[in-house]
Amino acid sequence: MNTPARIVTVLVALALTGTALPAQETLRDTIRASRITADLQPRTGTRAVKSSDVRALITPLGDGSAIKYIQTLPGVATGAEGSSALYVRGGNLGSNVITIDGVPLYGSGHILGFSTSYSPDIVSDTRFMVGGFSSEEGNLTSSHIKVSTRDGNFDKLSGGVSASPFILGGHISTPIVKDKLSFLGAVRFSPVGWELQAVKGMTRAMDGISDITAMVGDAYGKFKWQISPRQSLSLSGFYSLDSYGYTYGSTSRDRMGWSNVVASLAHEVSFDSPWRLESGLSANRFMNYQGMDKTLAGQDNALNLQSGLKELSARSTAIWEGGSGWTVQTGLKGRLASFTTGGSSPSNTLLVTAHAQVGKAKEGRYELMVAGRVNLFTSGKGTYPGNALKSFDPEVSLSGKVYLVKDLLGLEATYDRTVQYYHTLEGIPLGWSLDLLVPSDSRLAPETASQVYAGLFFTGKKHRLTVGAYLKKMDHLIFFKDATQLFSTAVAGWRDEIKTGTGNSKGIELLYELDLDRLEGKVAYTLSKTDRTFPEINEGKSFPAKFDRRHIVNVRLEYTVFSAKKKDLGVNTFFTYQSGHWATVPAGQVMAMAQEPAME
Repeated sequence: MNTPARIVTVLVALALTGTALPAQETLRDTIRASRITADLQPRTGTRAVKSSDVRALITPLGDGSAIKYIQTLPGVATGAEGSSALYVRGGNLGSNVITIDGVPLYGSGHILGFSTSYSPDIVSDTRFMVGGFSSEEGNLTSSHIKVSTRDGNFDKLSGGVSASPFILGGHISTPIVKDKLSFLGAVRFSPVGWELQAVKGMTRAMDGISDITAMVGDAYGKFKWQISPRQSLSLSGFYSLDSYGYTYGSTSRDRMGWSNVVASLAHEVSFDSPWRLESGLSANRFMNYQGMDKTLAGQDNALNLQSGLKELSARSTAIWEGGSGWTVQTGLKGRLASFTTGGSSPSNTLLVTAHAQVGKAKEGRYELMVAGRVNLFTSGKGTYPGNALKSFDPEVSLSGKVYLVKDLLGLEATYDRTVQYYHTLEGIPLGWSLDLLVPSDSRLAPETASQVYAGLFFTGKKHRLTVGAYLKKMDHLIFFKDATQLFSTAVAGWRDEIKTGTGNSKGIELLYELDLDRLEGKVAYTLSKTDRTFPEINEGKSFPAKFDRRHIVNVRLEYTVFSAKKKDLGVNTFFTYQSGHWATVPAGQVMAMAQEPAME
């Protein structure tokens, strides 16, 4: 059994065990539940969901996950079974961005992606954006999962603890100076290492594996200073860690892990006029590693590979909300990043973005938005002389919604041209955080995508329906020819295995939601076709993308048996169907030479 297979075996063993354990139990909680906002009429291109939908999708490890719910929405295909990988409208896994208060989170999952790397107790709302992107968004080509955190209490102390088969957690919200300074904190720790040791004897799949170690956890803290009714300052920090190790037989010790460290300072001020200003500074470090100590032919061999990203960001956005439904925003954002990939020396990049947006809306009649971004990206030479890049790229997003019947029936459309400067070299399609991040340079051009969507929506009190179609074209896509090298000594030569090409995707998306007094339901259907074309692969002929799922159907029903002020009792069921799991392999011929007869 090779290293990737053993890793998956060890981690999946826990997941399978977790399904037999009790569901998550909240021991004490005086803070209202984390919510994911649900507008009955969300902005075009934004998929908002309700907190009840998230709670209904309990993962095998016992905790609800917004990402798991997003996987059930139209236009989204998943990776390996049970993982948190997202493939949105034909894009790659690395084409999606997750942010917490505007700061990218590059390692977003714990243990095989079965749980997010941040606590739901810190979340105020989450939005999933697939088109009609606002001006401050960027460095993506598929989707943006935008997480906003809550503020601590300014008037009273509250907190709670929770327990699930996978993770134990606690949170606190308290005033430090009443009505002026508050604190919100959350800490989680997973007993996965102890659980794996305890269940090791329950499955023969773990025979030969010993000395299992695992450290999994995260912590978040946020201070909020209400300087005045119009001005506030917040300071937050986030840390997460996944670290795993085990011994295979008597000759091999394997290790792997990833971690996030994020610090953020944010300032908001509203003026007497309709203007307000939002600014922020952040520092972000993401790191992953793989290691192996192996005895071969009596010789001890050691392999230690570490990759990571360090990023400093500054941003400021001015927002004007005038009369008659007009809104304007404009701003500037800068990112200074340093990439270390495998055995490579650091490669430094600078991304500066100027952006602006204008919107006009009339309630129940129409909503229009035009957003533009101009990017200047530079990358240093690093260890590859001649690969330095200076790129100037415009981006544009348009969205519109017109009601044919006020507040009930209408048409909507979006158009986006987006550019992404960070590439992801994908390994096992699980949604965990061992994938390698590399910057664009003269050999690896920035990825680009152009997509258009148009559809019809119906919004009633008890029934909601959207149906539409999209076309998407992608260029300079990355194909990592031999992903197994992410687990071998050859990772230092990752450039030699990269191929770039194009992609096309088209599809029809349908979402129907039912909301009765006791019965809630959702039907999501996607009919799509996605292909890839690489000049050096398959003789330059197009072939289906690996996660080209022609048909995706997700159905959920939830019935409330009993409802009280603080307690609900109900039953729910979920059905999913996905067709197609393509595998494109090289073909060849073996020719045998005829043997000449022996001479007598």
